[in-house]
Amino acid sequence: MKRLLFAALLGTAALVSFSSCKKEYVTNYLPGVSYVTAVPSNGWVRDSNNPYNFRHELKFDELDAKYFDYGHVGVAITFNYDPSKGHATSYTNIPAEYIGNYSYTIDYEVGFVIIYASYVGTPPVTGAPLPPPNMYAKITLTDADNGGN
Repeated sequence: MKRLLFAALLGTAALVSFSSCKKEYVTNYLPGVSYVTAVPSNGWVRDSNNPYNFRHELKFDELDAKYFDYGHVGVAITFNYDPSKGHATSYTNIPAEYIGNYSYTIDYEVGFVIIYASYVGTPPVTGAPLPPPNMYAKITLTDADNGGN
């Protein structure tokens, strides 16, 4: 019995001493990154089929094919960004409804982020609604791994 106990103890000691821990590191190939860009009121294009809808196309070279295929694009807007301080007091994620008189959505493609605005306020007495006011958009690109597609 002592020999079996001694053999088990010796086997456990050998297993513990010869096994090693391997430290693994997670590496992001595309780190998450955010950009703030102006979205001026005079840059909105009115939809020719519906004068209550607008689009604003932002050229965005950082949105390359790898981010498009395997990453995530998030957009938030603000009306209180202070360029001299480099920050805003709040952002609203898009899609969003009823921010002022507009609801906002986005689309994106390689090299571009397109913000859409739909006027949802009280219809103007005469003519079509004005485009959305000046704002800033924070565009965030986030890395993700290929899920096997």
